[in-house]
Amino acid sequence: MNEQVQKLNDYQELCLRTCVSVENEKMAHLAWSLALAGEAGELANLTKKVFIHGHPYNPDKVIEELGDILWYIAVYAHEIGISLSEVAARNITKLKARYPEGFSSNASIQRKD
Repeated sequence: MNEQVQKLNDYQELCLRTCVSVENEKMAHLAWSLALAGEAGELANLTKKVFIHGHPYNPDKVIEELGDILWYIAVYAHEIGISLSEVAARNITKLKARYPEGFSSNASIQRKD
């Protein structure tokens, strides 16, 4: 396992230190998916405030929200028995299959899946 991949798994383990215990698998799926959606909503709200309300862009706030999203992804992945590195690897495999030559607008329009 390379060092970058191990860092993802180490991060996931650190996340579990600050994670509440959920009573069962059904509640875990519910809790973590809703929490993840909530954090994504907070990031969207920051974006709205910048582009619609005219607030100044604050990269530190964006980084905080991205960190919260990453935390919930790490915890949710653990709850379903998968490492964060496996989530990343599967995503890259999917994207390589979808865009073998790299992303382009034309490839996106032409894709079958």
